[in-house]
Amino acid sequence: MTWSQPVTQGTKQCPRCGTNFECKVDDLRNCDCVAVKVSLPVLKTLQGQYEDCLCPSCLRELAENGQTSTH
Repeated sequence: MTWSQPVTQGTKQCPRCGTNFECKVDDLRNCDCVAVKVSLPVLKTLQGQYEDCLCPSCLRELAENGQTSTH
């Protein structure tokens, strides 16, 4: 799977930390990805590092720190 072929909503496993989380990509008003502000440089790096969505905790952590290091 790639970023250009998103999976619809459902339970996913975060590729960064392994936590299961509920993806709501088909309901953007409730999608965690929309609520977390990620800078463009961090977003570009994440897209290169991961093939799927990160859990809300990892996404918030990386957005706040401006870092893309893995656990």
